[in-house]
Amino acid sequence: MIQKIKKLLEIYKRERYFENVQDVPSPKIGISPKEKKRLTESTTFQQETAQVFGLDFAFSHGPSLLHSLEEIFGEDIYLFENDNDSPYIIDCGANIGVSLLYFQRKYPKAKILAFEPDENIFNILEKNINTFQHPSTEIRQEAVWIKDEDLQFYSEGGLAGSCVTDFAKKNQVITVKAVDLKKFLQQPVDFLKIDIEGAENTLIFDIADSLTNVKNLFLEYHGILDEEQNLGEILNLLKSKGFEYYIRVAGETIIHPFCNEKPKAFNQQLNIFCYRKK
Repeated sequence: MIQKIKKLLEIYKRERYFENVQDVPSPKIGISPKEKKRLTESTTFQQETAQVFGLDFAFSHGPSLLHSLEEIFGEDIYLFENDNDSPYIIDCGANIGVSLLYFQRKYPKAKILAFEPDENIFNILEKNINTFQHPSTEIRQEAVWIKDEDLQFYSEGGLAGSCVTDFAKKNQVITVKAVDLKKFLQQPVDFLKIDIEGAENTLIFDIADSLTNVKNLFLEYHGILDEEQNLGEILNLLKSKGFEYYIRVAGETIIHPFCNEKPKAFNQQLNIFCYRKK
């Protein structure tokens, strides 16, 4: 009987342990297993709040937030070395602000300029920035582009809003204000992040001469379906501006390329890490 009671106590303790662990946030990505499960299941596009590093973090699509946390915090894809403790960071495609939270936690004295064109996403970004209370972050409701003008924008509600392709096939077209990015690259930039869902294919060639002021560049490349691939030209441009680069797959778009498989939106999706030899 005593052995049976001891065994039941061990089972109870084990169950209580795993139950308690479900509420403990991961020190790496800032959310608990229970919150992670909730985000995975929160697939509708509606504004909600999650606990991220102890903050009330607003989001519009649970799987998108989870993907961003795992990629940005879990993999440290935006980590860079800097000679001073107050780097200048430009974030093109800030979305709801996971990248900004990362920059603020890694570089608390950084000066950050961030762009997000989608009004609904920007409202969530603004709410999160107010939660962060980082005084040196400026957010602008604009798309980065080759000139100041209004653009048509395909609103997706999560991570895939774009000026060039309707990734989600929702046909939710809005008009956004676009601004010439070159105006903001006339001074040294320690880190430039460009994740603009296909518009980089045009933008990168327009800002080429200004890239001499950029120390580190993160470029998410999207090969546009039914358009001529230009990855080689982009890599040659980066090399000509003094960058070395490392390429990593950001998302698998074709599983069997030899079998005439057709991707849904992008024929390639790559993270390109551009840095200067020391």
